[in-house]
Amino acid sequence: MVEANGSKRFGAFGGVFTPSILTILGVVMYLRLGWVVGNAGLAGALLIVALSHLISVITGLSVSSIATNRTVGAGGAYFMISRSLGGPAGAAIGIPLFFAQALSIAFYVVGFSESLAMLSFDFDPRLVGTAVCVVLVLISLKGTDLAIKAQYFVMAAIALSLASFFIGRVSQPPVEIAWHNPAGLPFATVFAVFFPAVTGIMAGVSMSGDLRDARRDLPRGTMAAIAVGFVIYMTVPIWLAANAESSELTGNLRVMWDIAKVPSLIFVGVWAATLSSAIGSILAAPRTLQALAVDGFMPRILGRGSGPANEPRIGLLFSFVLAEVAILLGGLDVIAQILTMFFLATYGVTNLACGLEKWAASPSFRPSFSVPWWVSLMGAVGCFYVMSIIDLVAMAASVVVVVAIYFIAQRKTLDNTFGDARHGIWAGLVRTSLQHYRRAQFHPVNWRPNLVIFGGSLARRAHLAELGSALVQDRGIVTFSQLIEGQISEHADERREVLELLEEQVRQEFPNLFCEVDVVDDIHRGMVQVAQSYGVGNFEANTVMFGWTDKEERREALLSALRDLLSLDRSALIVRYDRDRGLGVGRRIDIWWGGLERNGALMLLLAYLLNSHDRWRGAEVRILTVVPSERQKTKAEKELAGIMAQTRLAAETRVLVRRSPDIAEIMRAESGRSDLVMIGLRQPRPKEKAADFFVHYARILEALPTTILVASSPSFEGAPVLFEDADLDDDAGSPDDHESEEKAGE
Repeated sequence: MVEANGSKRFGAFGGVFTPSILTILGVVMYLRLGWVVGNAGLAGALLIVALSHLISVITGLSVSSIATNRTVGAGGAYFMISRSLGGPAGAAIGIPLFFAQALSIAFYVVGFSESLAMLSFDFDPRLVGTAVCVVLVLISLKGTDLAIKAQYFVMAAIALSLASFFIGRVSQPPVEIAWHNPAGLPFATVFAVFFPAVTGIMAGVSMSGDLRDARRDLPRGTMAAIAVGFVIYMTVPIWLAANAESSELTGNLRVMWDIAKVPSLIFVGVWAATLSSAIGSILAAPRTLQALAVDGFMPRILGRGSGPANEPRIGLLFSFVLAEVAILLGGLDVIAQILTMFFLATYGVTNLACGLEKWAASPSFRPSFSVPWWVSLMGAVGCFYVMSIIDLVAMAASVVVVVAIYFIAQRKTLDNTFGDARHGIWAGLVRTSLQHYRRAQFHPVNWRPNLVIFGGSLARRAHLAELGSALVQDRGIVTFSQLIEGQISEHADERREVLELLEEQVRQEFPNLFCEVDVVDDIHRGMVQVAQSYGVGNFEANTVMFGWTDKEERREALLSALRDLLSLDRSALIVRYDRDRGLGVGRRIDIWWGGLERNGALMLLLAYLLNSHDRWRGAEVRILTVVPSERQKTKAEKELAGIMAQTRLAAETRVLVRRSPDIAEIMRAESGRSDLVMIGLRQPRPKEKAADFFVHYARILEALPTTILVASSPSFEGAPVLFEDADLDDDAGSPDDHESEEKAGE
């Protein structure tokens, strides 16, 4: 992101520490901390403060780690998340964060107005709120410098109010400190009330684009604000417990006024706290919006900067409009809960981004301030847990909004890419999964198709990609491989161009396919080489698919490749494509059955997989077999019925008595009108001639529609996948897979 010259002019103290600490020391400290001590007891209150700051510290560490890895541009948390988890994730958090920051202006201003009402002034809070909001915006329009300087006076007012509190009343006789309060509200409820007090560090992070050295200033300013806030929030409860009984702490929200030496200074502190938080939001919201607009996730006009400092004045005015609407409408209690969720979600996703970046071990993630990945992920879990105990309904609403924005942003076409960590994260997940996969013992019941399609040009053989995609779907891995014959030195550039084109075609037409382009000395030998080298470790291709050939000069090489593939324990699917009918209308699939001894189980599985695809869903599946006599027909029908009952597959079985000596003629008569046919392919004999092998099957295929010849690998065990009783006899009393085909060749 390009910054305007001169825009980086604040250091760690003015640009990060000041807005952060003033947002941390807010109305919770003045109006709710006594209530927290009264309900939880001093021990419980200190534990709540410690746990809350633990999450805050982890988030600060994550921010520091991300900030010291790369230059942080304008946009703070949005910039960090989008450059770590990608633009859609950044937008999913950044857009709600902007609205939360903009509407927070209204809440802080209304809080200031209501504190004035405690002085018994008679006025319309909405008018006062509007006037205060206008004044704050005018200050910000004068420039960020003036707003930062105004915060110094606010900090001084808060310091005076705390001084007045700590030199105030010391009870005589001393109050007995209540370490625990069994009658108080549940710990989780009290924790939920206090936690928003420590969600202020993002006010400083949002100033990232205005810092002289974000890598240095963000960690220093953020961690310093957290440390100072922790000290104050640990000491104020002790002074409260030492000066007031539990009943007073829980029932009197103005207990700090009663303890303070000069009560009016507490009013000044409350006003300063609310106004400082409002100023922090006024500074943060337009900058988050500007970063979103520059990246294209919001209208570009909102990202325009003004002057040499690139001040986001259009964004500031837009933020003012949102805040003013909130002030005038009032009654934003429900929205307030959702806004709190958005701030916490920002914390959580920032931790998640840092943890995943570290876990993925990307060489580009080299922060000078390193945090263990599990620490950041623990912080993310803590944030989401706090969200759940504050308000589960509001959390659910926030999650719905965030997820909706993510998917909308993901579908939005952007010209820019951020080089984010998603690639590394997915690579890390793949690495971890493969390591676990290697250690897990394989059982045949866990078989799933990992298919390599040798299709050549996708434009010429899209039917192979369509069939492969339909077979595998999301149950395994399918890769479309294109082989280029020749020398690598001569075809390296061509390979890159073909791969780029193939990836684009596959992405648009078959999104579940991977693609690969290799240069090989010989196409058919290359098929064997790619098939046996495909994969990582014991994760490998178990099935290959390629087209049938009618060219005599290719038969010998293809038969040799088939022998080798079967020897390598790869199942082979050879597709003979009917160019006139294509894949038909997806209404009927025929399986010519010879039993389970070799290919029957795989054909049944393929039919099941196809039948669950949209194109083939509801298609009629027929199991057809031929027997020589009526006596064997009854036996075969009974056995097929038993097999179908065991497989739980919806298929019609047809047992045909052989009336004609030509099996090919019977098959054509029965399956000529089907959309897809599967027949078993026997393993070639050691010295069988290619001409005999191909002519034999060519006669069968001659008048059939698109057909898949299925040759199961010798090690494939289909019974455990198909049957409830894995010990079912594979032969099932049926004829051999290829008895029909052998007789057809007689």
